Amino acid sequence: MKALHLIAALALVTVVLLIGWAEPALAAKQPPPAWRFWWDWAWKIANFLVLAFLIYKLAKKPLKEFLAGARANVAAELEEVNKAKAEAEAHLKLIQEKTAGMAQELASYEEALGQLAERDRQRMIDEAREASEMIMDRAKLQAEMALQSARRELTHEIVELAAKLAEAKLKEAVSPQDQDRFLDKFANGALTARGEAL
Repeated sequence: MKALHLIAALALVTVVLLIGWAEPALAAKQPPPAWRFWWDWAWKIANFLVLAFLIYKLAKKPLKEFLAGARANVAAELEEVNKAKAEAEAHLKLIQEKTAGMAQELASYEEALGQLAERDRQRMIDEAREASEMIMDRAKLQAEMALQSARRELTHEIVELAAKLAEAKLKEAVSPQDQDRFLDKFANGALTARGEAL
């Protein structure tokens, strides 16, 4: 049915155009009468009205369907855009909540890290203090031991020197018999003193 309407409309338009095209060729041969001007205008208006009616009749439904489809497409796209916008806003809100929590978490980490660093610094200071005290104690002990060793050596040298001096003086002042007697007595006393010093 639509095809028949379309064929009829095209045939009518073709006839009207052929008449309109052929008419000026005929008019060039003879001068047109005065009423002809108004007659041409009437046909032009009639042609326009027929054409408008045919366009309206044939294009009304497809145009209406096209506009309805376009409206539906626009509505669907608008709905998708609104849905995407809502999802993006929800995602943005979620990200903002996470970043707000991260900022707070970062501040707590910084505080905990600062406390840990302070504890480590204090521990290092305490360990260094203990190590320095231990080094000082060792140094004092070594100094005391070196002093005692030096005293022992000095005492030993003094005893030996005193023994040599006493021996020399005794050799001069004492006769060989006295010398033997004193030497024995002195040697016994020196050995006793030496045993006590060690």
